[in-house]
Amino acid sequence: MKKIKQANIVRYTERNDVRCVDIEVKADGVHGVLLAEFAATLDHDFDLRHVYRKDASSEIDWYDNNLHEAFQDVSDELFHSKWVEREEFKDAILAIGTIRTDLEEHFKLSRTASLFHTDDVEDQTFLH
Repeated sequence: MKKIKQANIVRYTERNDVRCVDIEVKADGVHGVLLAEFAATLDHDFDLRHVYRKDASSEIDWYDNNLHEAFQDVSDELFHSKWVEREEFKDAILAIGTIRTDLEEHFKLSRTASLFHTDDVEDQTFLH
C-alpha cells in the first residue's frame, strides 16, 4: 500500500451525470500529484472511481481543469487490478483530516437537494 503524505479536496463536480469529489493526493513512491475521483455509493460509502496523475503546472494552467492531457488515468498502473490495494488506498485517503466527514456532508446535502428538485427520477432515495 502507498502511504498517503497529504490529501486535500480540490473540487466538488459532476461527470457524466454523477456527482464526484476530486481530491489531490501526495503519496510515498509516487512522483508528483495524484487526483483521486470519489463518488457516493448506494450503501452510503464512497467509491474511488479513478486516480489520475496530475502533470499540470499551476503557473501555466491556473484554472486547474482536468479536460486535457495533463491528467492521465493511472488507476490500473497503481493497483494492477487488485481490489484490496485500491480499497486500502481509498481508506487511507478518507482517513486524512476531515475528508470522510466532508464527503459525507457533501453527498448527504446533494441527495437531499436532488430529492426536492428532480421529478423524473424513479429511485428517489439515491440518485447517483
